[in-house]
Amino acid sequence: MNTITEITPYAQRLKQAQSETGLNDFAAKNINQIFKELCNIYPNWRTCFRETDEFNLAKASFAKGMMENGIVSMEQVLRGLSQARRQESDFFPSVGKFCSWCKGEPEWQGAFRRMLNRMPVQSLAEKRARQATSWAIRNKLPALAAERRFKLAFEKYQGLEEQGLLTELVQLPPNSVMTEFDKQRNSTTVRPEQFKANSVFARIAQKGANHE
Repeated sequence: MNTITEITPYAQRLKQAQSETGLNDFAAKNINQIFKELCNIYPNWRTCFRETDEFNLAKASFAKGMMENGIVSMEQVLRGLSQARRQESDFFPSVGKFCSWCKGEPEWQGAFRRMLNRMPVQSLAEKRARQATSWAIRNKLPALAAERRFKLAFEKYQGLEEQGLLTELVQLPPNSVMTEFDKQRNSTTVRPEQFKANSVFARIAQKGANHE
């Protein structure tokens, strides 16, 4: 069996580089072939990678992820592609999912191991599952219960992700944004006499005046 390390002298350099710009000739060659196969399996790949830069970044991420996860043989790659062909989902797999297929382990187990080892997440579903369970798992749950809780959370969020229902939360700006309209509105003083005597608006305005 030919391994990635045996086929090219540059593969080990890629593993040590740990950067997208460090891709060597062999990695690029094999990633191109892997992506060609995956694109044939998932014809809607163009909806995931609308720009050439996005496509190239995804290939670089796959190459790096495979080396980090110990996917170093063609037998593993073929196992992953075979598993990809058995999937009912039309969504292009994440690097974490493809690596789990290559290794033959349930995807949630790889995500659980990465959480325990404080490794980066490889999908949005994995990120949400980690956020939902990491505190309890690290502080109070025994091993079997921890695995069970993470598995349920991961599969829940993975299902939402595959349906396109899982998105990143919008980050609020570090400082509040106040428009000119906001400034003008906040500087306007409302007096009770502007309204009909004893009306609701007059009473509310009077309360504000009492706190000035």
